[in-house]
Amino acid sequence: MPIHDYLTVLRKRWWVVLLTVATAVLVAYGGSKMLRSTYRAQAVYLVVANRADNGLNIVLRNTMNSYRELVLQPDALEQISQQLHLDVPGERLLRDVYIQPRPDEQKLIIEVDHSYLEQAQVIAEAVGKRIEEEVTRLNANLEGTDRINVVRIQRARLLSMKPNTRINVLAGAILGLIGGLFLAFVLEYLDDTLKDSADVERFVGLATLGAIPTLDAK
Repeated sequence: MPIHDYLTVLRKRWWVVLLTVATAVLVAYGGSKMLRSTYRAQAVYLVVANRADNGLNIVLRNTMNSYRELVLQPDALEQISQQLHLDVPGERLLRDVYIQPRPDEQKLIIEVDHSYLEQAQVIAEAVGKRIEEEVTRLNANLEGTDRINVVRIQRARLLSMKPNTRINVLAGAILGLIGGLFLAFVLEYLDDTLKDSADVERFVGLATLGAIPTLDAK
């Protein structure tokens, strides 16, 4: 099919493409507004050793996962919930709290999902404080030079929000455009009527020599 024919189809069926795109955008926008918003807050903590020592740094990297497990437990999260007066079971918080150790960067990333941004930030800060307390407790049994410290380097802040209406609308427009183009060519393929001389030429494969004009009955 020559490029000219593709362009002809688009000129004839442009309304199909436009209608499909508009419908997809409206559906994406409406769906995004109907879903409950979820905010993700992120706090970042740096895990550092008291002294520059390769052996101690290796121990530090190996123990970062244990710091995560000390807090990411239903009982520990239940205590945090009670401190914040959340009235939320620890098992429920366990689904919304994420702690990601990054040994290569010596960082602990704490992320919390909640329907209210302020509440997500408060919980993230409380989880970080609990980690600091647990590490301090462990340091009590070590010599001062062998201790590992956890230091907050970023307060809890908004990381992302779901659903992202802008991205959803853009995705809807792209999908609508693809679907509209596909539908336009399907409709053209199913339409076997001859409307003008160009259709006749394509159907019979011959050039049009002449056409009988339409005369007004008057």
